Amino acid sequence: MNQDETRCVIEGDSEDRISGLPKNVIDHILEFIPVKDAARTSILSRKWRYIWATFPELVLDNGFRQNFIGKLKSDFTEAVNCILLLHMGDIVKFVLDTKGVFTAKSSYAIIDRWILYVTRNGVKMLTLRTSNDDTYTLPLSIFNCSTLTYLELSNCVFKPPNPFIGFQNLIALHLKGTTFVPATSFCVIKAPLLAKLDLILCRGTQYLNIVSPGLKFLVFRDSHSYLVLDCFMNCKNITLLKLEFNGVVDDRTNDKRSTLEKLLVSSPALELLSARIVPNLQPSTLSCLWHLHLGVDFSKMCHISYVLQLIKSSPNLRKLHISVHATSDDAEAILKYLDTPSCLEQPLDKLEHVAINCFSSSKAELLFVKLLLSRSPSLLKMCIDQLADIDIDIALELMRFPRASPRAELFYSRYKDNSVI
Repeated sequence: MNQDETRCVIEGDSEDRISGLPKNVIDHILEFIPVKDAARTSILSRKWRYIWATFPELVLDNGFRQNFIGKLKSDFTEAVNCILLLHMGDIVKFVLDTKGVFTAKSSYAIIDRWILYVTRNGVKMLTLRTSNDDTYTLPLSIFNCSTLTYLELSNCVFKPPNPFIGFQNLIALHLKGTTFVPATSFCVIKAPLLAKLDLILCRGTQYLNIVSPGLKFLVFRDSHSYLVLDCFMNCKNITLLKLEFNGVVDDRTNDKRSTLEKLLVSSPALELLSARIVPNLQPSTLSCLWHLHLGVDFSKMCHISYVLQLIKSSPNLRKLHISVHATSDDAEAILKYLDTPSCLEQPLDKLEHVAINCFSSSKAELLFVKLLLSRSPSLLKMCIDQLADIDIDIALELMRFPRASPRAELFYSRYKDNSVI
């Protein structure tokens, strides 16, 4: 290699290849860099001076907030003000975490101004996490923002104005520790494009009225109040319903089960997950139900009978996942009930996969397994995860149970909290 060729190689290696990348690629790189470090890129070169200021995603999350631990609240406020002041162009994504920074109501006006700014600059994805005092009331600018497609709120008071035209473009809504305050008798959320709704540790959910015909995924977990399922009666496309709470109440009919049954019947391919209250169904057909995931207390007759009623009413059930919440060998009535063939007369023709976790080998659980094996002619696989160490005698007893399906495989192992069917 001659001297000129060597010089060309050295010069070629020293080129700033990153600066020559397309803007969308550079933006993607900046997504993985904290705001503080992204701002430092302005000193790299003249070309990089304003790149971070035009980046459409501002993530001021817990990592950003950690930089101000032990400092004055005014330092945090000044930093956010500076970032917003220097930003140019639309803000597509805005994440703000003020936990532990703003604890007094007098500071909420500052948050209101920041939210007003981003909602006026085309924000589509908005995440707001405030302190755990549940006293920050959402400003009107959020309810008036027509560009929102994703909204995540933690520890806020949700009080929509009256009238409220709704979130016309919202696709996903995640609410945690949120308190619903109705403008009239109900807190109406109109979101025609809403596909996913998460309600985690929320209060006042009995006042909710959801107007979202396209809703597909609903998660309701450990609420401080109860959920009126009538508010979802217009949601005909729900495919996954996850309920983790102590009661389902239809406040208008005082019926704890009928509205859940209506919801199951009206929603095609519904997946019911972790419902601790199972509906007392009448002999009806839930042809929509194909994946059932339930927590069962084997010491309570009502739990077991409800589960069997739900199974019997689901002719297209293909996957069954049971989590054992409690059990007992002292309930003679339960053992007698499960040992009676009439408790599950018809075969479960479509059932192919069964998983049972937190199994404790009680007589009631063993009879339940025996019943399923004898009534599932299409069963391919049953996984039983023992809560304690494997018991050889229990394993032998399980293997001796008669199986309606010649292809059924039985797997018995120690529970690892990662069962998947």
